[in-house]
Amino acid sequence: MTVQRAERAVRNPAVPARRAAPSGAWLAWCLPVAGAAADELAASALGWGLTVSAVLAAALSGARCSRAGAWWVVPAPPLVVAVVTVAAELVSGGTGHHGKGLSTAAVHWAVDAFPAMAAAEATVLAVLTVRALRARRRRG
Repeated sequence: MTVQRAERAVRNPAVPARRAAPSGAWLAWCLPVAGAAADELAASALGWGLTVSAVLAAALSGARCSRAGAWWVVPAPPLVVAVVTVAAELVSGGTGHHGKGLSTAAVHWAVDAFPAMAAAEATVLAVLTVRALRARRRRG
């Protein structure tokens, strides 16, 4: 019998089991996708919805990550925003680019998504800095 099975067998059935909170990776992807979808529905291009949702996702991911996980959270916002931007532009069908036109369009999308990338990256760095300063004050 494994330890987990033994714990389940001993657990009081009157006490409900605790469910794990959603992981930071889930939040890091779903919030920007929702923001991009809202932008596509409201306007013809990605804008404030993607930026605000990417900043919120970066803040939540930075706040929820472990100390060791911070090394994975720091480079994530630009990558997430880039993937969400390209996917949103391709799914929206607003561009009929193929081949060389697609690479030119991808550069255009990267330039348009840069403010969201920069804001999300600055947010995650600020959250992690505040966490580190608070931890240092508690120790010393």
